[in-house]
Amino acid sequence: MSRGTGSMRGLGARVVVALLCGLVGFGVVTQARQRPTDALSGLRQSELVRILDELTTRVDELTAERDTLRGDLAALRSGVTSHTAALQAAEDRLRNLSIQAGVIPVHGPGIELTVEDPGGSLSAQSFVSLMEELRNAGAEAIEINEVRLGTDSWFLDESGRLAVDNQAIATPYTVYAIGNADTMSVALEMPGGVLAAFRTVGATTNLEDRDDVVIQSTRVMQPLTYATVVEQ
Repeated sequence: MSRGTGSMRGLGARVVVALLCGLVGFGVVTQARQRPTDALSGLRQSELVRILDELTTRVDELTAERDTLRGDLAALRSGVTSHTAALQAAEDRLRNLSIQAGVIPVHGPGIELTVEDPGGSLSAQSFVSLMEELRNAGAEAIEINEVRLGTDSWFLDESGRLAVDNQAIATPYTVYAIGNADTMSVALEMPGGVLAAFRTVGATTNLEDRDDVVIQSTRVMQPLTYATVVEQ
């Protein structure tokens, strides 16, 4: 046998094997594709109806489960929103009470009032009237000579000097108040008002509006002795 004849036979064998592999592969794919159809085509009508009912029931169950999960998700989102809103409201309330009590630093628009009383003519009652006028005019935070005033602040004439919350203060007096500057200025400068009374006894005053008043001083809250919370 010649070398050329052997090569031709080897090539022919490889071609036949390739064709057989191709046919086998085609048969496997065709069989795989036909199996579902063949399986259903061999069932009776009653069996097909039962399978359809089972599929319909399963679809209904999945739909109901989806709706339940959507409802749970909506409830969770609503709960988170409600909790967040309640928490924000509580934080706002706490911040407002802290500002009113004078326990945290604050800043905002307001006024700066400088009072000089070289003759010592102003009394504790003079400054009580000043603080009341500022609060009535909407002052949200007040400081005098770096002493923060709160809801329980008090003034006292002590040995010819003034004291506020047991801290001595002296002229010149610098008062900062945060609030509506126009409202507070009008209230203080009313004819016959607080500042007019100050000037009548020889004190000098200088009142200026400020875009941003910074009050860094704070108070220490004293424990309550008698008041308790009413249970709801």
